[in-house]
Amino acid sequence: MDDLKRDLAAQQAAREALLAQAEEQERLLEFNQEQAEKIRQILVGETKATIRAERRQQWMFFALGVLASIPIGVAINLLVP
Repeated sequence: MDDLKRDLAAQQAAREALLAQAEEQERLLEFNQEQAEKIRQILVGETKATIRAERRQQWMFFALGVLASIPIGVAINLLVP
């Protein structure tokens, strides 16, 4: 009978330890999800900013190409008989 009581006490102690560990894991999971969401928001914001900057750069190169080609075309038309 004493052996059964000791086994039962050991099982209850193990159960309590597992429950405490499970609660700790759930708390860490919630913390990790919050951190993951913050990281995702930062990355999405940086990605959008990068896309806007690249788009502005592409339009700038296009405008510079147009502005440079017009005088060159005029000069060629004036120089070639």
